[in-house]
Amino acid sequence: MSDMTADKAAALRKPFDKASIGKLPKGGTMLDYVGHAATTDRLLGVDPNWSWEPFAVDERGLPALDSRGNLWIRLTVCGVTRIGVGDGKSAKEVIGDAIRNAAMRFGVALDLWSKEELEGSHEDVPAVEKPAAPVVTRTMSRPGAAAAGITQDQLKKLHASFNDAGITARETRLEYASKVAGRALASSSDLTKAEASKVIEALAADVRESA
Repeated sequence: MSDMTADKAAALRKPFDKASIGKLPKGGTMLDYVGHAATTDRLLGVDPNWSWEPFAVDERGLPALDSRGNLWIRLTVCGVTRIGVGDGKSAKEVIGDAIRNAAMRFGVALDLWSKEELEGSHEDVPAVEKPAAPVVTRTMSRPGAAAAGITQDQLKKLHASFNDAGITARETRLEYASKVAGRALASSSDLTKAEASKVIEALAADVRESA
């Protein structure tokens, strides 16, 4: 049962003081970020019983990585569970990155993410990759899906709904949409109109639940 109140949600999203903000090199620039310790302290301050679990474990019972070396986790805070993904050069880095990524879904340090990520500009396949998209779409889409494909208005609303739910990473968005649609998706553009409506409704329900 969810114990996420409006006050707790606001506490998770509270801006960090400058002493807790570090710098991370990315794309030739330095980005502001909050480390694992500060993120953990914020989670503990709101919910001392917060927890996380990996999507899968290996034969030794340790968290299993996907084919790209990423760790997918479920982070539960105040009875609400959201998805996160992390990578890194060591198990410690991977876990810390995944927890920070999942905590961002609750609004932790969300204000430090770049404007482009908050607007969901990385959601779709970059332009240089688009020539290959039709092949992937035909392979993964249901018969007749193209005739009732997602509209531009739905696509904009979908991006806005993901942002409202605190889901900004492209891979996490695709996984969420794929689960709701019940099939693998290469891009949000692969959704049918009906599927897009279901994803938007599911995201709205998540936002209401966490409010």
